[in-house]
Amino acid sequence: LFASPEMSPLFPPWMAALALLPDVPFLCVSQEAPSGVVVPFQYSIVSDIENQETAMTYFEERYYNAENKWSLTGKDLAEAIALGMAAVEKPVLALAAAQVLYLYAWFKKSGEVMRDNILMSAQLFEMSVNHAGCSKDLSTDEWLFRACDIRFGQPAILYSWLAETEAEDESLRLQCAQRADRLLQYLKTVPRYAKAAVSWHTPWHINFNQLRYPDIPARPIWDASKIPLARFLEEHHALFRAELEAIISAPDVPDGYEAIRKADLSVESLATPGGWDAIRIVRYGHWNDAFCQFAPRTCALLKTRKPHFGNAPRLTAHLAVIAPEPLRSGITVGPASSLWIEGKSMVLDDTFPHSVSHWGKEPRFVLATWFCHPCDDNHDT
Repeated sequence: LFASPEMSPLFPPWMAALALLPDVPFLCVSQEAPSGVVVPFQYSIVSDIENQETAMTYFEERYYNAENKWSLTGKDLAEAIALGMAAVEKPVLALAAAQVLYLYAWFKKSGEVMRDNILMSAQLFEMSVNHAGCSKDLSTDEWLFRACDIRFGQPAILYSWLAETEAEDESLRLQCAQRADRLLQYLKTVPRYAKAAVSWHTPWHINFNQLRYPDIPARPIWDASKIPLARFLEEHHALFRAELEAIISAPDVPDGYEAIRKADLSVESLATPGGWDAIRIVRYGHWNDAFCQFAPRTCALLKTRKPHFGNAPRLTAHLAVIAPEPLRSGITVGPASSLWIEGKSMVLDDTFPHSVSHWGKEPRFVLATWFCHPCDDNHDT
């Protein structure tokens, strides 16, 4: 380990720079943290993956509730930050703290972005690489068992985002960009990534479908006109919209959509508080009976398709059912971007890093479905 004073602007005052791997001069969080930091739950002194699960359970209960509207209270937010500080001295907590800060401490209740928390999350993900012993010398099975994909990939995209959105501190911007690139370059030396990663020039090119199909071009956004499911969704747009509008304007409830959503307990942590609500129509073969009661024709149509869920290999088709403000909302998938157009489908590879933006004032409703990757010849298992 070595101190690197010239890199210290990356870190809060109680942090210092350390090396992460012998052959890559990564930065990480320091040996020193404020005294008196208390971890708000019992944790393992051995398994950081177990601690991640415990921390997620603890903070989920505080984040997902109607009162907070998908945000942490001041007290809970302080606990999340304290968890990050505790991880400086107890690396077995680094993965847990990184995930909590990323999932639940990105936004204040007002919607303000807490950049310091994002930076701390990236640093702690990096720290967890060392704790888990992730190395290019591991077998693929051991690499996956230790969850090394997320320990490298997540900080790479967080540092990239920080670099691209930093408008005031040029030194910080450059350091974050360097951190992202160093993580990516190391990842490209790992045998699991070697073939697919030849075409990965930035962390935004990382995707998991390409690991399965390294010999075909990776496409963040596909040509929807050539995908039967996308055409199917567009052909029935009018029906989907009519039943959705009937739910939204149901005469017997103030907000029919919100009533069904609350009953389903569908939640989203990676959006501004109250900025993203979802109703699961079908998941793992279980249909949402409340939704289907109010939208029977929609469910009947969707039941004619064969849905597929999983991380990879898959693609996702999104139909903009209601998008009242043209050119006011869009999606970025890896290095590509597209805008929502009402009645039109988009086919996306969401194993790339992706994010959604909405610059308008009116709600946008999208019907999203996942299906087997066209190159997957084993989609019956």
